[in-house]
This record gives sequence, C-alpha cells and structure tokens, in this order.
Amino acid sequence: EAIFPVNLKGQSSGINAEYGEGSQKVDPTFYIEVYDKDILSRDDLLGSTELDLTRLPAPSKTAEECTLEVYERDNHFSLFDRKKISGFWPVYSDVLGTRELTGKVEMELEILTEEEAVGRPAGVARNEPNTNPTLEPPNRPDTSFNWFTNPWKVFKVLVWRKYKWYILLTVIMILLILFLILMFYTAPEAINSAIWN
Repeated sequence: EAIFPVNLKGQSSGINAEYGEGSQKVDPTFYIEVYDKDILSRDDLLGSTELDLTRLPAPSKTAEECTLEVYERDNHFSLFDRKKISGFWPVYSDVLGTRELTGKVEMELEILTEEEAVGRPAGVARNEPNTNPTLEPPNRPDTSFNWFTNPWKVFKVLVWRKYKWYILLTVIMILLILFLILMFYTAPEAINSAIWN
C-alpha cells in the first residue's frame, strides 16, 4: 500500500504533487515496475506498465482473464470520476520491440479527499494502522523458496506436480524391461537345468 498526497488542479492539465516545500505539475500517470528478489545478484526488472489515471484501462476481474488485451480495449475511465477501482493489470516487457506478458499485478486504487483521508487513516504497507484496507500477509506460492536449500521441494513443486504420471509410467516401463531382460537372461539356464536334472 502506498499513500501519495497530491493537490488536484484539473484532470486534463495534470496534478500538483507536493514534495517538501515545493510542488511540481505532473501528469496523473501511475508507473508500476515489478522486480525479482535476488540474493546474490542485482534484482532484475520483470515487467512494467504505465497507467494514465484519467484514462485508466478497466482491469480484469481474475488473473486468468488478465492479458495484454486490457490495454487494447476501448473500456477506459477516469479514476478521478470513479474514485475507486480494483482488479488485475498485466505488466509486460518490450525489450525486443514487442510487448510480452511477464506478470500480473492485483491492486486497488482509490482517490480520497483530504477530509476522507483524515477520517480513514491507513498505514504504509502493513504498518499500523493496518486498515482502509486491511492488508493480510501475502499468500506466497510454493515456488517462492530458495532452490539451493530445499531441492526436493523444487522437484515436488516444479516437476512432480506436472509430470508425475510420465515419471511413474517411465519407472514402471524400466522395471518391466529389466524384468524381461532378467527373465530372458536366466530362462535358458533354468530350462537347461530342468532338462538335464
């Protein structure tokens, strides 16, 4: 959660953002950048997007519906008129000249007047007061772990769940082939000893 105090002077001409004692006129554009969290090397930019708050693309309701088509639709609105919106927006990388979907961000955007902000205090991130809205601890997927400290968990999450039937079928086939090889290898000796005894 982030709180940005701004003075709205007009939707089309931009907003006046106050920084310390001065102010600067800026376009009402919300920049989002998503980075990975590397331990040994520098964090890498995974994707980014820019949202014009006066012409905000309607978000997707679920992560499955969230594609780059969100930016191509004609369904846009002003956050200053609607006041509050939540949903999923795609982030992308355009390093190669074409947009490639690299992630999805779920967020809620809300514009408050100064009086409303005083009446509904909110902390930064999960700091107190953790209200308006209340932020629960993140529900991290099982793949967000260190590969080196728990390789069996990596195998289970990334390989076993997707390929378990192929793995089991391969193991059964190998065991069956080994059984047949051993049977054909020992069968002549067993037949020979049965005839001569």
